[in-house]
Amino acid sequence: MIWSESLYQVCIISLGCPKNLVDSEVIAGHLAEGPFEIVPDPDGADYAVINTCGFIESAQRESLDTIEEILGLKASGRLAGVIVVGCLVQRFRRILKKELPEVDAFLPITDYSGVPRVLRALSEGKHQRALRCRGGGKRTSHTDLGRLLLTVPHVSYLRIAEGCNHRCSFCAIPAIRGRLKSKSMEVLEEEAKRLVASGVKEINLVAEDTTDYGRDLAGTYRLPLLLNRLGRIQGLRWIRLLYAYPSKITERLIVEMAENPLVLEYIDMPIQHISPRILTSMRRGTSPDRIQKAVQALRQRIPGIVLRTSVIIGYPGETDAEFQALYDFLEAVRFERLGAFPFSPEEGTAAFRLENRIPAGKIQERLERIMTLQKRIIRSRNKSLVGTTEEVIVDVVRRDGQAFGRTRADAPEIDCAVRLEPATALIPGTLIRARITGFSGYDLHATPVTGISDPRE
Repeated sequence: MIWSESLYQVCIISLGCPKNLVDSEVIAGHLAEGPFEIVPDPDGADYAVINTCGFIESAQRESLDTIEEILGLKASGRLAGVIVVGCLVQRFRRILKKELPEVDAFLPITDYSGVPRVLRALSEGKHQRALRCRGGGKRTSHTDLGRLLLTVPHVSYLRIAEGCNHRCSFCAIPAIRGRLKSKSMEVLEEEAKRLVASGVKEINLVAEDTTDYGRDLAGTYRLPLLLNRLGRIQGLRWIRLLYAYPSKITERLIVEMAENPLVLEYIDMPIQHISPRILTSMRRGTSPDRIQKAVQALRQRIPGIVLRTSVIIGYPGETDAEFQALYDFLEAVRFERLGAFPFSPEEGTAAFRLENRIPAGKIQERLERIMTLQKRIIRSRNKSLVGTTEEVIVDVVRRDGQAFGRTRADAPEIDCAVRLEPATALIPGTLIRARITGFSGYDLHATPVTGISDPRE
């Protein structure tokens, strides 16, 4: 294939978390400068860029399976080249290059400004072993400014920091992403304004630990100040807080969440466990008492707040009593949203060396108990919502007349959906009031009632 000014079609496949999606959007932004067209389907595209996740074993397996699938398209002649980037490459680049020689280029985590140059080299017939160009330079606060959104147009993630200063025993992220590097508040405000100008109504704040934001810049937690500044942006309607750390839920943060009309009554706050021994072994830097106080403070100061958390099941040495304590805690607190994950022994982490591994069968039994409990909690909550009128953002209106949205209690992709009927005259990105008429599984059914004005008016 000879390089020219004609468009080359590139499919970007983004795996893993929303922070990874931001990286994929950065890549898309560089490619959109030309001569590339971003397409959703790799079959028939010229190139595919796979942004991998290397966090835990299941994510690594998904990444490898995806690479193999896309390489199959290349082998059949339906794809000209494959580039693999991201966390898996950052962590296992040498192994990947040895085991997957069919991949045209492996690029570790950078600002990805060099991806177009890599594609240019591939279009000129150069194989990865002859490539001299890299994926880009070092990341800066400005790296994310020119990205092209891969979400629905009215929803975006705002990455407020990169890396993590925590050293949780089970987590490989610090080794992959490095130490905490917060973006400047001025750049974040500029980025948010650009997003809103492009049509974004909902911004979801993400980082490895959003509550740690600014500590590397000013020695203090600056998330409340950032929320305050973002809350003044005209045209923005919802701000959602993800990846908060329970030990850093400060009074100042709670007050800002309670008083800022754009900050949703929602917080994602992974606790991982409630056993004091396991929390210590996990190096979480918190305790059952601090977790309980954070939950109580949020519930008391922000009426109707929705709490999302995640827990790890089957951490080495987890006894039946410790698991039961976790179960009892989740049953008592009744987190509105919850993710439960089996312990994954990751090479290079402190927990990888721990003995007393829990058998896989027992971990699965415990997982099923937790998820059965959570299904009961969500069913009870959904039942209580029937007959109420809720604020809903319309996400999708399909050609077949079906429409779906989310309440303030639901983060994109990971939480529940609302099926809206009738869908006539609904427009994606608009905020409406909808009367909840029923539910099925995790999702709600509702009838649109009316639109919603800006809360600051």
